Amino acid sequence: MKIKQTILKISTNNNLQFIDLTNEIELFLKKSKIMIGQLLVYSKHTTLAIRINEKETGIFNDMEKFLNKLLPKNQYYRHNDLEIRTENLVCSSETEECLNGHSHCRHFLLSTSETVPISEGSMALGTWQKVMAVELDGPRKREIILQAIGE
Repeated sequence: MKIKQTILKISTNNNLQFIDLTNEIELFLKKSKIMIGQLLVYSKHTTLAIRINEKETGIFNDMEKFLNKLLPKNQYYRHNDLEIRTENLVCSSETEECLNGHSHCRHFLLSTSETVPISEGSMALGTWQKVMAVELDGPRKREIILQAIGE
């Protein structure tokens, strides 16, 4: 059994953004020479989700509207209350960079990773499926671990 791993580095441009990673992942799989196995696509960030879905503007717009309605940026989040928050403090009241409770809650709904079967050296995705990073708190520089295991 072989294990191949790389880190995919991306830069996002917007607060909420859908980035298709499928082509970059397929290039990694081709270089790995793993023909059958499993691929893990893992975000190293608590405000960047990894999801599989159709790449279609209408779905992105619907999801953005849904997330903004369910977890709007401008409501109260205890994570943002620096008067009572005592853990993982890397910000001050002068900066809004860590006032991102909505982004963390959105991430809980969307997930950190996806696992995809590898078949004949490629991801065994459905016809319209793409692997996407979903930026929830950008713009930022991000790292995504790609790990293929198999033969």
